[in-house]
Amino acid sequence: MSDLSENTPVTSRMKEGRGRPGGTSVSRILSVIFFLAALGVFLGGAFSGFRKHQAAKDSSEAARICATPEMLSGKVNIALKDKVDYSFWPPHYVPPMERQDLLRQCLQTAQQYLSSGDMVQKSSFVWNSLEALPLMVKHYAVTKPEVMLSRPAGPKKFVLLEVEGYPCAQLLVAFTDSPDMEFCFFQDEKDGLWKLDWQQFARYQPQNWEDFVRGKGEEMGEFRVWMIRDRMSESRDDYAYRLIAPGMNGTNDRSIARPMVYVPKKSDMGKRLFMLFKIDEEMLNSPYKVLDANDDRGALRVRVLLSRSKEPNRKGEYSFTLVKLLGEGWYGLSAAK
Repeated sequence: MSDLSENTPVTSRMKEGRGRPGGTSVSRILSVIFFLAALGVFLGGAFSGFRKHQAAKDSSEAARICATPEMLSGKVNIALKDKVDYSFWPPHYVPPMERQDLLRQCLQTAQQYLSSGDMVQKSSFVWNSLEALPLMVKHYAVTKPEVMLSRPAGPKKFVLLEVEGYPCAQLLVAFTDSPDMEFCFFQDEKDGLWKLDWQQFARYQPQNWEDFVRGKGEEMGEFRVWMIRDRMSESRDDYAYRLIAPGMNGTNDRSIARPMVYVPKKSDMGKRLFMLFKIDEEMLNSPYKVLDANDDRGALRVRVLLSRSKEPNRKGEYSFTLVKLLGEGWYGLSAAK
């Protein structure tokens, strides 16, 4: 069947149009205009799509490695100044059946560790045991080993995260007549078993906290502490933080000595700490609220490097400086590296 255009009669007006040079020029101009318009629409759409894709990519990257007060309150702006890096611990996926097996293994390892009386035997259940054993011997020479004070009531919380690039299993165990006890496990690279991060479990301190605060021993030390925001300094240029050292795992003990440190607001450390507290407050699934064990409200777990003044003031009190923020949480990974 022929096309309709083949049966269309050619009129004299059409013949005249074909014979005129001007008719051809107009049609060419119109064709160019339509082409340019279409090209503009295409390029505009492509550019808009690219910008959206790039913005989404940048936003995702920013959410992964940094945060700002504006971002946390919902006003996302990629081109913000003073971005602050922080360690984010994303979830680590394990299939449901494997997750149940891992939970049972972690519970068994925790019980075996607590039941072992010999330090060498305990170290067989500890991650990075060669480095941990000397620390364990030093620690338990002046501190009683942790024990089960009452019958376990079962797992209370079990979380899998990526901590400093390592898969990490975090377990909170409830007991019938004593406070909850928390355990943190990393997978051993040699035998594939999940073993206890002993430094985090024992809240290990290389130096005695009470002695350090009272002016004894070295003038600089590394500590695992809770950091709590306090009043501003008189000049309002600093953030003030109260430092509290934890007691034994499975107790609600707190250090008696609670020194204050001041950090300039505009310093990198000041901005970083501001963001850590902001994240802890505003994120529903904050990486800093993992197990919700016996932490006080508004307390942030950190590892810090502190220095102490050489001499006390007229009241006999020493002043302290936060030299470095070594890490969020009380993990032993950074120290092990």
